[in-house]
Amino acid sequence: MTRERRRASHGDEPGPGATGPASDGAGRHVDPDALAEDAVAVVARWLTEAHSSETPTERRSTDRMRAIIADPGGIGFTMRFVDRVARHRQDVLAAEQLVRLVTDRDLPGFLGRMDRLMLQAGARLAPALPRLVMPLARRRLRQLVGHMVVDAAPGPMHDHLARRRTDGYDMNVNLLGEAVLGEGEASRRFERTLELIRDPAVDYVSVKVSAIASQLNMWAFDHTLERIKDRLRALYRAAAATPTEAGRTTFVNLDMEEHRDLEVTLRAFMELLDEPDLKGLEAGIVLQAYLPDAFGALQRITAWAGARSSTGGGDVKVRLVKGANLGMERVDAAMHGWVQAPYGTKAEVDANYKRCVDWALRPIHARSVRIGLASHNLFGRGTRRGRQGGVRDAPGHGAVPGPRGPGRGWGPAPLHADSGTR
Repeated sequence: MTRERRRASHGDEPGPGATGPASDGAGRHVDPDALAEDAVAVVARWLTEAHSSETPTERRSTDRMRAIIADPGGIGFTMRFVDRVARHRQDVLAAEQLVRLVTDRDLPGFLGRMDRLMLQAGARLAPALPRLVMPLARRRLRQLVGHMVVDAAPGPMHDHLARRRTDGYDMNVNLLGEAVLGEGEASRRFERTLELIRDPAVDYVSVKVSAIASQLNMWAFDHTLERIKDRLRALYRAAAATPTEAGRTTFVNLDMEEHRDLEVTLRAFMELLDEPDLKGLEAGIVLQAYLPDAFGALQRITAWAGARSSTGGGDVKVRLVKGANLGMERVDAAMHGWVQAPYGTKAEVDANYKRCVDWALRPIHARSVRIGLASHNLFGRGTRRGRQGGVRDAPGHGAVPGPRGPGRGWGPAPLHADSGTR
């Protein structure tokens, strides 16, 4: 896939009675049963085309992925191996973690007999011969999960990006990691993100405000907002000033983390992109459909983006995701004795996601905001294809490589490379 095409420029706001789920974006009636049948047909065609063009290498990768996902301990083992063993640059420390990983619990079933024997033998030999064993262990891991693990060093990262672009994908790159605690770590992550933006080989970078600014305090909202804007302003200006290999500006996407960060992220995003020197910059933001606030936030962004566009402002993209921080939100709610911010059921999350997509794809709204669909639900995507009435340009699609959530990267600055469209 190449860069997402420009937003549509036709269509009128549907009138009363044409805004419900039984109408499309142009006010025409939509039969839900026919829409479902069309979605099934679209997905069947996608799967047929995918299987027909699948190479033997891709088929083996798919089989490995299926085995990891099907095994109850597969995902946890893979992530522990990557995080605790493979990312250590010191072989002695990595050897200690390998011993713990192999001896703490049973090895998962997706590993073949030979891999189990190699791991068990490696765990015995690693403490005495770490410089011999650990490179072999990392090499074998790359063979098993190399399709979802990216080396964060510039050379391997550039090679990976080039291969994916050759395959027809744009890549959204971000540094993995949760909210930082200290200003020293925040400064390091800010500088590393700035390096990514200035790298001509990288044309799409995602960043969380909680990763580049420490100690976010919502009781001091205005002060916190200004601190965040100072950091983001530098990133946006670097993006505007540094052309990529494709000759366009680097696209900066504001990711989301905790519910508490939603309002400050929205404010920083809209206020910065209204500044005169950033008025023409194209940029994006993520909304999480598991938050009831997502629909209202989408409406705010769309109204603001429409006003910005009408005065010559650049394109705005909203990337819709389901949400990836439910566990943290639940723990936070339990510790404070309040109701969790996200919806309580998957059905509610799915309904809110469809509500946001349905509203965003209406022609009058698509004039202002380009939509990115981040979902692995093919039937949901097929349904949205049918709901595009009047929107000539298809929404962008994104998928995260890996068994669930972000892929892991090698080294002290792991990367997440997200395939999709800009």
